[in-house]
Amino acid sequence: MLEIFKGGGRRIKILMNVDIGELVNGSKLVFLTGFPGFGLTGYIATRYIVEQLDLERVGVVLTKFMPDAVSIDPKYSFNYPYEFYSREKSGLVVMVNHTVPSNIEKVEFAETLVSWLVKNGFTETILIGGLDAELRKSPNDTLRWSANSWSNRNLSEPKMEKGLYIVGPLALMLMFTELYKHPATVILPFAEKGRPDPKAAAVAVKKIAEILEMSIDVKELLEHAKTIENIENQIRTSMVAQERKISEYHM
Repeated sequence: MLEIFKGGGRRIKILMNVDIGELVNGSKLVFLTGFPGFGLTGYIATRYIVEQLDLERVGVVLTKFMPDAVSIDPKYSFNYPYEFYSREKSGLVVMVNHTVPSNIEKVEFAETLVSWLVKNGFTETILIGGLDAELRKSPNDTLRWSANSWSNRNLSEPKMEKGLYIVGPLALMLMFTELYKHPATVILPFAEKGRPDPKAAAVAVKKIAEILEMSIDVKELLEHAKTIENIENQIRTSMVAQERKISEYHM
């Protein structure tokens, strides 16, 4: 590993096996991440972007209270809980969080990450989360967004309304980017809270591609969404048929 960054605490370490300068495109270096939350939107979207752009694993985050589990990956044998992906001169670093930091270190996790971004000259951060689909005002209502006071982004979709909350690691990231004067924008597609929602992730990926002026095909995500919807419809049909049988039995 070329770099070990500890920030101001003792629990969190960022290990990189590349020089950050090799990843910069011109003067641009964008950081993109999300966490498992509503519909697993941020997690699904970041993993999908990594796969579609064929990015390489370039670093990891180690924490004192890391989960003692890894997921199997055919390319790297296994995945760490928190990983960085990029490639030379891409101008983009994507962090894939396979889990959420433990409560005891989530504040230090967010602050260490943001201070690392500032130290290494990242130009902006884009955060992906999910917003409860029950707040959607129409079928064509796809997302809300917000930004800190250092961001120059102005998206065409509606901003988050007063009274709504951003919670968890995204909220902490937003707080620390404000305090460290680092531009940050949050993308929040409407998502189902009770299951993975690839359709919401597809909304996020399309918006990220628009912002970064990239081409990312979301066909596979939409196919996954259709499969999940078909399975749910089959389950609902089966449940209705079963309830009808029970009702007829008791008549």
